[in-house]
Amino acid sequence: MNVQDRRRLLGPPNARLLVFGSRQPETADTQTVKPADEIRPMFLKTGLITNANGSAYLEVDNTIISVSVFGPRPIRGSFIDRASFAVEFKFLPYVSQPMEAIFECHNEASKAAASSNLNGRSSLTGIEHKISSFIETSLLPSILLEKYPKSSIDIFVTVIANDAQTNLLNLANWAVNCSSLALVDSGIECKDVVTSGHVRLTANGNAILDPASNSERKAEGVAEAVVSFMNYHNNEIVGIWTESEGALDETNLSSLIEHSKKMSRQIRAAVNSYMLESVHNDD
Repeated sequence: MNVQDRRRLLGPPNARLLVFGSRQPETADTQTVKPADEIRPMFLKTGLITNANGSAYLEVDNTIISVSVFGPRPIRGSFIDRASFAVEFKFLPYVSQPMEAIFECHNEASKAAASSNLNGRSSLTGIEHKISSFIETSLLPSILLEKYPKSSIDIFVTVIANDAQTNLLNLANWAVNCSSLALVDSGIECKDVVTSGHVRLTANGNAILDPASNSERKAEGVAEAVVSFMNYHNNEIVGIWTESEGALDETNLSSLIEHSKKMSRQIRAAVNSYMLESVHNDD
């Protein structure tokens, strides 16, 4: 007896099975490798945070950063002839921090402080403190603080997404660039637009621009640095952060600075293009 399953949708009687070729696994030869002298594509956007005086949004691979600028805001108290400036860099709670194990003791202290805080607000971790300080150091020389007496300017940098293997200096590099663009969007008067570059030197003396991953550092890197510049003010260095396996000699330091300047100028060109395109779109 021919029993038909009426719950199943049957195809036509002359239908043929489609056979697909097996997908070949990706190998090192088929994967796209970024050239050492190029930087990764980035996505920039300003003005997304409407309640801030200025804001910027940046995406580079798996890293997503949002920056909001508040100020100049009037402050109470004694008169000061120039604005105060502060930067706060934080990861969202679910985002893993690079090199977190190194700052584990500081993180435990932060958790203890958070549990005893009636407001439930935790203090910054060691990584957040370090990057906050570097961003503040890099941007401070460019801002005309004397134009805003008895005021405060605050920048809040938030890491929305990040890979656990992301290089710490690379993250600081993109945070500086995004914060600088947010300053431009705020309309605060500045001497120049600060941009930075991140470079790693290998054991054979080659330079790798924008090294995102931290996994190859011990194998190939002898030194690396992120350097911030005011390119239109004679490439003035406004911030530098170096790390090396041993003592950093003058030759390696000069090479790091020169290649960082090359990357910062590429980013500056991209920022200029974005700002010009934004002006044309507004018109």
